[in-house]
Amino acid sequence: MKIALTFAVALSIGYLSAQDLTAFKKDIYVNEQGENLPYRVLYPENYNPDSLYPLVLFLHGAGERGNDNELQLTHGATLFANSINRQNYPAIVLFPQCAKDDYWTHVERNGQNWSYPFKQKPTKSLELAIDLLEETILREAVDVDRVYVTGISMGGMGTFEVLARKPKLFAAAAPICGGSNTELVGLYAKNLPIWIFHGDADNVVPVDLSRKMYQAIRSEGGNVKYTEYPGINHNSWDKVFADSTYLKWMFAQKRTTLEKRYKEPVFQEVEKTTYVYAQKENEQLALDFYQPKADDQRQRPLLIYVHGGAFASGKRDENNIAQFAEKLAKRGYTVASITYRLTMKGKSFSCDQPTINKINTFQFAVEDIWSATNYLIQHTAELGIDTSKIVLSGSSAGAEAILHAAYWTDKDMLASSPRLPNNFRYAGLISMAGAIVDLNLITSENAIPMQFFHGTCDPLVPYNTAAHHYCNYSDVGFLMLYGSASITEHLTKLEKSYDTTTICGGGHEWAGFPMQLYVEEMVYFLSRNVVENCFYQMHKVVNQPGSDCEKGALPSICLNNE
Repeated sequence: MKIALTFAVALSIGYLSAQDLTAFKKDIYVNEQGENLPYRVLYPENYNPDSLYPLVLFLHGAGERGNDNELQLTHGATLFANSINRQNYPAIVLFPQCAKDDYWTHVERNGQNWSYPFKQKPTKSLELAIDLLEETILREAVDVDRVYVTGISMGGMGTFEVLARKPKLFAAAAPICGGSNTELVGLYAKNLPIWIFHGDADNVVPVDLSRKMYQAIRSEGGNVKYTEYPGINHNSWDKVFADSTYLKWMFAQKRTTLEKRYKEPVFQEVEKTTYVYAQKENEQLALDFYQPKADDQRQRPLLIYVHGGAFASGKRDENNIAQFAEKLAKRGYTVASITYRLTMKGKSFSCDQPTINKINTFQFAVEDIWSATNYLIQHTAELGIDTSKIVLSGSSAGAEAILHAAYWTDKDMLASSPRLPNNFRYAGLISMAGAIVDLNLITSENAIPMQFFHGTCDPLVPYNTAAHHYCNYSDVGFLMLYGSASITEHLTKLEKSYDTTTICGGGHEWAGFPMQLYVEEMVYFLSRNVVENCFYQMHKVVNQPGSDCEKGALPSICLNNE
């Protein structure tokens, strides 16, 4: 049963004095159909059309509806008109006025049960408010990455509603004592930070409405804060407006669009924290976790990096690795550089090392990668990881390890090996001078986007198909490996994504060079294949001095190895 809402009258406490209104310009928005919406607008002091300013859309409560173009300023206007706030936060602020017989959102109430049916079109007043907002963005000197929406009571409900209608427009939202349709939060939860407010003694709009919205946004991985005021009735906005952090938080937010995030260095500082992810054979295995500082994004792609060193040497925190991780973190990624067991330390890993020991070495490394992955998944909430976008990367021995970590299954491992969660799979892989023991491990069903960097003259890890370290068949350490060229050819036949860079004439030094010279190419691969989930096959050939590979060729062997 649809009932006219009676909470409206509780919202209007008093009018602003005349002097409080003078800073707000009075105007009426008229659309092409002749429909109009009264609104007030506050411009920054000394407004300069050649500058860019934040824009705030403020949606009033039901008690301020009408067409006098004054009543909507009852609550909140003095906060934005305050001289100190105008000095600290110069902004364009819109206060549209909802029609007397309309609402900012579709809402139905049956006793204590509130529902918010999402219809094809918004209410007429909200539709006009959105049109006004978009026209203001086009007409005025607006910083499109700093557009905010906030509102009280019915306006708090409208705040959620406008997010669902325009999920990528806003940099932040602050709904106060409102509520909305929890089934719609997936449209906007991950796009922007949201701060919800409510009084726990609210006898007009039940506090449970905000609690449910908070939980729904959290469950979607959204960046949401919730402040509940004990003993406060419906006028919780008074507490909000008295809190200096409300405006400080709002104006500190900046929209980072998908086109910018993960592609450009949008963060200045990086945080590094070290965690012990496992203890094996009396050895503590740690990882260095890098993340952008002061980033409100709750779920970010993760790159797990595994260093090289023939399974005998190497450290997770070498300078070139730290610099690489910091570069990616400044793009908005998280990076985990891991320690793993160096089972070949003090031993040869060449042709005199039995093949079974080489396979065991791969297995132990995969065990540690899986253990680190499990640890990161278990701590995804506090680390801000998107578990659907975990990418493996590695150099040399690390590249061999990640290829097997991505494509070996439980049957390829030891009975005591850890297991990854059911239905989990890595989102991508970046291999620098890596190879795999069997191409048939990669199928059309399990292939993930992969990026390769490999020199054609690599004497240790074959670029194409050859024995590990080019051992003879009679050697105890004979192990056939399939390098970047072979995997690329295989993916071509499977019609799966790859991005391969062949360094014609390059040696094994190209296991490390890409982290210094090809970061932009890695960022492109990650943003296109992993974040945006696009499909493409790309093969680039870079000629070293003295080499003569034809562009686009896949040399089968380096003549210098003969």
